[in-house]
Amino acid sequence: MMATQGFQVYVSGGFVSLDDWRQAMTASEQKLPKLSENQREAARFVGMAESEYARGVLADDLGRSRQQEKGKRLGQAIGELLARLGQAWRLESITRVGVEFKWVARLEGKGSGLELEVPLDLADDIIDSGDRGARSRLEEILRTRLKSVPRRAAS
Repeated sequence: MMATQGFQVYVSGGFVSLDDWRQAMTASEQKLPKLSENQREAARFVGMAESEYARGVLADDLGRSRQQEKGKRLGQAIGELLARLGQAWRLESITRVGVEFKWVARLEGKGSGLELEVPLDLADDIIDSGDRGARSRLEEILRTRLKSVPRRAAS
């Protein structure tokens, strides 16, 4: 979890990339995380060297950190859209749901809550390339979702 500009970023599963693994596998011994007793026990249980297990922990940490940064950037884009649309909604949290290949933004406004699902590929286009077409698609998804809220909750 990462707190950023008034919203939280959560990452749930499916976040380690091939680059994360490569970086962890080539990291020096000094850069490997110190394992907890439970992690050392898990390494022994599966018959794995502690250093090898630590590389897996490092890959997980790298992937989670990368995804948290992506969530921060996507959340900022959503916040900018809300401000531009003049909506009385604010971003509370954004969650990377890895197994479902999406981000879920939780918005709050005037006593009502709303979830906005952003497909992973669209989020990546916004985050990685700043594609204007992708931002327009996100804006359309946001407008459509906000229109579905009963009028009294959105006013």
